[in-house]
Amino acid sequence: MNSTKPLKYIPLTFKALALISALLGLVFFVIILVGGGSADAPRATSVLALILGFFYLLFFWTIAEVIGLLVKIESNTRKD
Repeated sequence: MNSTKPLKYIPLTFKALALISALLGLVFFVIILVGGGSADAPRATSVLALILGFFYLLFFWTIAEVIGLLVKIESNTRKD
């Protein structure tokens, strides 16, 4: 049985998480910006949501690429 076939879906999952987190960061940015600020949460907080969304995009995308690289290395060094 080829065990690398299911492993190829793991990077896709992390890339999907990356795109979802970036989209949520953008949505929260707009919500906080349009919704206005209060004394507890000023409008500048919206920029923080955008930055965190971008950070999570980079984080999850990097994890996906590293896992994809490890899967490719494993499949190339496998002796069948």
